[in-house]
Amino acid sequence: MDLIGIDVGGTKVSICLGDEEGNIIDHKRIPTAQLKGPDTGLPQLVEQVGHLLRDHNLEVEEIRGIGLALPGPLSVKEGVLIAPPNLPEWKNVPIVRYFRERLGRPVFVNNDANAGALAEWEFGSAKHADNLVYLTMSTGMGGGVVTQGKLLLGGTDTAGEVGHFVLDPKGPPCPCGQKGCFEVYCGGANVAHRLQERIKRGAKTRILEEAGSLEKIDMKSVTAAVKKGDALAIEVWEEYIERLAQGIGILLMTLNPDAILLGTIAMHEKELVMKPLLNALPYFSWNIPFKHCRIEPSILGDDIGKLGALALAIEGLRQLSS
Repeated sequence: MDLIGIDVGGTKVSICLGDEEGNIIDHKRIPTAQLKGPDTGLPQLVEQVGHLLRDHNLEVEEIRGIGLALPGPLSVKEGVLIAPPNLPEWKNVPIVRYFRERLGRPVFVNNDANAGALAEWEFGSAKHADNLVYLTMSTGMGGGVVTQGKLLLGGTDTAGEVGHFVLDPKGPPCPCGQKGCFEVYCGGANVAHRLQERIKRGAKTRILEEAGSLEKIDMKSVTAAVKKGDALAIEVWEEYIERLAQGIGILLMTLNPDAILLGTIAMHEKELVMKPLLNALPYFSWNIPFKHCRIEPSILGDDIGKLGALALAIEGLRQLSS
């Protein structure tokens, strides 16, 4: 069956045509900034769907369902985008209703991390595991939880917000308003920001050379400097791994999952992440849940956003038919 998936990220939007096997037949890509507000952005998204359909000689009636993987916070039950930080003009937008009215097809929505967890469950290395967790490990630290084969949403659609476990209530402030969140320590943007402040205060490091300029510091420049033996980079990386182990340890002890799949940073830096992480985890978890769980980088690569949107459509249609 033909499906449409729309993945709205911080920098780009991917609109794809795919199927229930996870085959991405074609896709379009536009900058997120091009959307501007919902009055101009929503018609652009519908227009891109139209381009895909025309390119493949499809009528909209041939599309079984549409999945929307969006930045949170949002209401899954109401189909409303509430107040995403990267889309400041998109407040309380009834996005599901808009797409249903314009395209006349079933539409299903969730946040990007939950969509990623569903993609792992549908297409990943732990396909159809009873209990799994997906961690985005990218600019931020998002998460999604599948338990007993079902996406865990909770009473207010906020289950799985693992990035905002408080690891240290006296830690650095998080944009969410708390202090010492998992995302503060292991979200790439927060790590980069703290490094920039240290370098401004006079810290010497190869990280700046690897990045090219202060504002371009990111996790890629950190890991590049780690590989070259830079002292500050190694210090930052060791803290990153310890906090990552602490967060994953909480997940192991709380959820006892069969698998934890790790996103961007682990996918790109497998050797640098996995050995020290696995060595650190026994300090934060009992041996039984740790040894039971397969903890590994995702195999879905850069397509996980598109696959997550498709997985939302597949799961939504499955629930409609049950």
